[in-house]
Amino acid sequence: MIKKILISLSDRTNLLIRTEITKPLQALTSDISEIIYKTGKCYFSVHKDVFGQMVYGYAVAKTMETSLTIDSLKRATQQISKLTKRFPKKLLIHQDQGSQYTSYQYVEAGLKYGTLSYSTPGTPTENPGQESFFGRFKQEWADEIRELETFKEVQKFIAKKIKYYNCQRLHTSIGFMSPNKFTKLSLFTRPKWFSRCRT
Repeated sequence: MIKKILISLSDRTNLLIRTEITKPLQALTSDISEIIYKTGKCYFSVHKDVFGQMVYGYAVAKTMETSLTIDSLKRATQQISKLTKRFPKKLLIHQDQGSQYTSYQYVEAGLKYGTLSYSTPGTPTENPGQESFFGRFKQEWADEIRELETFKEVQKFIAKKIKYYNCQRLHTSIGFMSPNKFTKLSLFTRPKWFSRCRT
């Protein structure tokens, strides 16, 4: 039913392109990507800040179930709650119209924390930040990913790389700063909250 409603609304479901994003924690984008390692494959879901580039939530699972996206979303909201005095009132959460994102469970979870926005079906260009993130992640770490032998190794590898991405990687779109540093400078008046970088 949710999928039918989104189809009937056509491109009006994409609220992200109608919103001016000027600071962190206005909008998160999410997507799922397949990770192929030495002995198998798994799925990687991310919820990432549009403006500040920070990955607030992610999850890795052996199957591409709705629980994967919900786990990623919940982790994102938990991390945001830890870093801010008040949870953003108008958080926009954007994703494609895959069944994981249009399920009752995900929609119910998402509406607890903000407003949901959806890309038009068949248009990955409406979620370019996520396409870029996954493309670079798999390209830069391709050799290492191919050498991972177990799902547990993949989980540890992704956790390590997300911490690197958030805390050390410099981004041209945010003034050659790491997402963690940029977010701190943009939002917080108490830098001690960021004394330790956590993901």
